This record gives sequence, structure tokens and C-alpha cells, in this order.
Amino acid sequence: MDTSPIRLIAVDLDGTVLDDRKQLTPRTLEALRAAGRQGVLIVPATGRTHAGLPPELLALPGVRYAITSNGARVMDLAAGKALRELYIPRGTALAAYDALSAFDCMTDLFQDGQGYTTPANRAASYRFVPDNLRDYVLNTRIALPGLRSFIAGQKRGIEKLTLFFLEEAERRRAWTAMEDLGLEVVSSLPLNMELNARGANKGAGLLALADALGLPVSSLMACGDGGNDTAMVRAAGLGVAMANAFPEVKEAADYITASNNQDGVGRAVEKFVLGMEEETL
Repeated sequence: MDTSPIRLIAVDLDGTVLDDRKQLTPRTLEALRAAGRQGVLIVPATGRTHAGLPPELLALPGVRYAITSNGARVMDLAAGKALRELYIPRGTALAAYDALSAFDCMTDLFQDGQGYTTPANRAASYRFVPDNLRDYVLNTRIALPGLRSFIAGQKRGIEKLTLFFLEEAERRRAWTAMEDLGLEVVSSLPLNMELNARGANKGAGLLALADALGLPVSSLMACGDGGNDTAMVRAAGLGVAMANAFPEVKEAADYITASNNQDGVGRAVEKFVLGMEEETL
């Protein structure tokens, strides 16, 4: 009998529900499948676009909605439409792109669920992008001759800018410059930076989705590891941080589970949703 108050589980992808090989572990997959069969909504909540959602996760029962690009878009996947969009104004996006030219980094962008890059960035990815992410980055971006002209043509603004750096000091300087432009600045990896419109974050996206579905905060569970997960973990009635999470995510969490390589999401779902006895690591 289902006695858990949890009706929606929001799960970050990289470093959370996916292991370091970018796969769902069998235990986590089965726990999420069982929760979905009980009528619990499974919501991917990611910095990725809609195009970057793993098919294996999308095939689970209970997956109908997704929070993408750090909350810039909240998607009804079944209807193929956005329930909420919050884009960076075009002028701000252009100012950010121009300012970033002063820093040693690789800049891509997301727009309407698709990633975009340039041929030069494809070549630079072998320097800037971590090995275990490179295939994902190369396979989910469309190459354009130039990104600035693309930004200039987007009247609605830009969904998200995503950056990779080689040096932490360089990233810190760029971080300050982007905050000065009024952007939402977060990180999901040690040397990356993600830029969204002010107010676009996973926590706001989760609460907007819950409101649309008539779900109370107490029925929401959120699992994450990176800095871009902090707002979501804090917003949920039950915030779960991975053992491999950034310190600020652990501080925001109600519970710390095992790492992404040790079935952390699966263990948390078993404990709080399926009512199974907790196992020690």
C-alpha cells in the first residue's frame, strides 16, 4: 500500500541520477520505475535542454514533465509544449556574450530546447569539456557559423548560455562580470558556468510546476548534486543531496544519500517513497 506523501520526484541528471558513465544504475532505474507505477511523477530537472534528456529516463512510467535549462523552461513532454519560459533578454545576452570574449572559455547556447555551438567550439571542446561529457556536448549541439548573430536575431531572448573554463581564477572573474549584468549564475561542474535570466532556477521551476499541478510543497522530493541544484533542493518538501554533492547543496538538504555511483537516488526513493528498509553502505 502506498503511504508515502511524496507525489513528485525531481531528479537532476549529471552527478545525480546518472552515474559517472552517464548511465542509470539498475537499482536506481528499478526504484524510479516502481515509484512511477505507484503514480508518482518523475521529473527530470536539469541544466540540459529537452534534446539532452536520456531516452531511458523518458521511457519510465511517471515521466511526463521536465524542468530544463536550469528552470528556464518547464515542459509538458506529452503535449510537446512549454508550461513556463523565462529567457535572458536579447540585449543582456548580447552584452554577456561580448563580455565573455575577454575570458579564456568556451561558450555555447541553448534555445527552444536545442543546443548550439560553432565549428571552433567543437574543436576547442577537446580542451575545455571533461572527457565523460564530451560525447554528450558534441552530439547535442548544432554548429552555426557564429553565435552572436544568432543571439541578435532572437527577439524572445536566449534560453541559456553555458560555458567551460580551464582555470578557476578565470571562472571567478567571469562569474563576477556576469552577476554584474544581472544574470542568474550557477555551476554544475567544477569548471563550468551556466547563465540564465534572473529568477530562472530549478527551484522556481519546480514550484511553478507544482502550482500548475495543484501539488503542495510537502509532496515534492528533489535530488541533486551541483550548485544549480541548490535552489531546487531547498524548495522541495524533502530535499536530498548526493554524497558527491557540492557543500552548499548538502547544507540545503534535509537528507544526504549515497553517491551517484552507489545508487544514491535509488536508495532515497526506496526509503522515502517505496517504504523499504534502509541499507547501510
